[in-house]
Amino acid sequence: MYRMNYDLALITGATSGLGKALCHALAQKNISLIAVGRDIQKLQLLAKEIQTPIRIVQVDLSQTNQRASLGTLIQELCPDLVINNAGFGLYGSVVEQPLKLSQEMLQVNIQAVMECSMEAASALKKAKKPGLILNISSAAAFFSYPNFSVYAASKAFVYHFSEALDIELSAYHIRVLTVCPGQIATDFRKKASRNFPQKPDHLILSCKKVVCLILKQIRQGKRVQIIDLRYRLMIFLSHFIPKRFLLPFLQRSLSKRYKKS
Repeated sequence: MYRMNYDLALITGATSGLGKALCHALAQKNISLIAVGRDIQKLQLLAKEIQTPIRIVQVDLSQTNQRASLGTLIQELCPDLVINNAGFGLYGSVVEQPLKLSQEMLQVNIQAVMECSMEAASALKKAKKPGLILNISSAAAFFSYPNFSVYAASKAFVYHFSEALDIELSAYHIRVLTVCPGQIATDFRKKASRNFPQKPDHLILSCKKVVCLILKQIRQGKRVQIIDLRYRLMIFLSHFIPKRFLLPFLQRSLSKRYKKS
């Protein structure tokens, strides 16, 4: 079993959805927070809601210079719990997506996760402190996903990078855990579909359930967690389906999540 008595936790994407819920959950455990997000008004509102000490940091993780500033802050404050939660996706064919948005997605989903993980690991090693880094991947990481290709590929990077890093850093008593949730009841789907109407989906997970499972994963030190059983089963079964059938099926299933008007 691993500890939950961390001194200072840094959470990216802290202003909404899973990140905000994690901030509240960790605050209830009396862990001081560094909340990172783009929207200063939402950060200020979060600070008013949180009862434990909290430092808000406005950062656009798609911008190289702002990520560098966050890296400097991580080196200075040396949080012993870092949760790389920020990320976004886009539904649809790449020819329908602005190239700039896809480039920003890679900066947030890959570059920011890599840089924050490496800065945190470096700071903890220098301070000779044990610590834990938790990176949010996705169940989509296990698939080549037509009409969700850039996002799925970015989350595959997070999965493989984090799993390898956990082994690399074990000698320094630094853990790197990966969580791979399916769809969560947040604004992610609305943003990914660029505000097209969304269709009901029985596979959507409650944010509360995902937070509880993440906290359990941290306590247990489980390297990789796929949330939940339904998604684990889907990933397992996919290994037995030829890709010429699987990939078109994934494309059709994704198109059912939203409907263009």
